[in-house]
This record gives sequence, C-alpha cells and structure tokens, in this order.
Amino acid sequence: VASGRVLRVFDVGVAPFDVVLAGGKAYVSNWGGRRPGPSELTGPAGRGTVVKVDPVRHVASEGSVTVIDLATGKPRAEIVTGLHAGALAVSPDGRHVACANAASDTLTVIDTRTDTVAETIWAKPSPADLFGAQPNALAFDLSGRTLYVANGTQNAVAVVAFDPSERESKLQGLIPVGWFPGALAFDA
Repeated sequence: VASGRVLRVFDVGVAPFDVVLAGGKAYVSNWGGRRPGPSELTGPAGRGTVVKVDPVRHVASEGSVTVIDLATGKPRAEIVTGLHAGALAVSPDGRHVACANAASDTLTVIDTRTDTVAETIWAKPSPADLFGAQPNALAFDLSGRTLYVANGTQNAVAVVAFDPSERESKLQGLIPVGWFPGALAFDA
C-alpha cells in the first residue's frame, strides 16, 4: 500500500466482483462468468474483454467463482454459478462459500474441501414469483446455521436456515427493510 505497486496479478473470470479467503485459497466471484472459449458466442464487456453471451438476449450467460491457490498463485477451479455472481461470504467454520447470483435469484454454495457446488438455494419464496429477489449481499450468524441475504428488489433481508451438508438449506422468511438493501453485517 505504501508504494502503490502491484505485487501479484491473478487470472480470474470476466468482471471480478468480490473476494473472500478460505483454506489457503482466494474465491473470486465473476459477474460475467468464465473466460469464453474460442468457439463460444461472445459480446463486448469493456476494455477489450469479451463475455460469453446467450444467443437470444446477448447478455452474459453465466456467472462463476474462480478458486486461486494462494501458495502458487494459480487457478485451481472455475465454478459455474448463476447469473451475475456477486457477493461472497465464508461460513464461520470455513467449510462453505456462499455466492449471491443477483440475476438468477439464487445462492450457490461451494464446498471448500472439494471446490464443487454443494447446493443451490432460491433467495425468493417461490421460484415462480414473477418479481425477482436480486440477492446482492450476504452475512452469516456466528453459528453458521443462519445466512442473511440482502434481496435488493424485494426490499427485504432473506433469512436462510443454512444446512448444505444435507442439501436442506431453506428460506425461512423475509424481513422488510428500506429500499434496495445492498450491504449486510452481523452483530450478535
């Protein structure tokens, strides 16, 4: 910080958004997903970067989380999530990383032991609801059994009973708050 020099650069996906650390690894959410392959349909993402897009709407077709081994500085995994992978939170025991997928109304839960998707959780009461939730911020309670989610377009904080080991995490309800909550902090 004192010199302002860049010390290390890590290869991640398109439009990195958030970073958390767990188990000697950095987890980086990528709003625009993986870097596209040569045969995939792409669109411009700014500054010469391209993003993988869907063939109908021509918007980013996925989000992702890049897992970086901090000892080597190399990517260990690229985990595909829902659209617009944004906020990340590490469970207090370090076994899971939750990722808010703002444009999919879901949360992707990553098992930090295997760097695979442990579970996908709906952030809104019913997947059939026409109005989206747009989850954009996350915070665990101290026990790690409750995950709070800022659902921007619902003007609410979702309360999730967190149990990914049994794939039984469940939205418990919504706490009404002001317009478009965008940050959370837990205070016991």
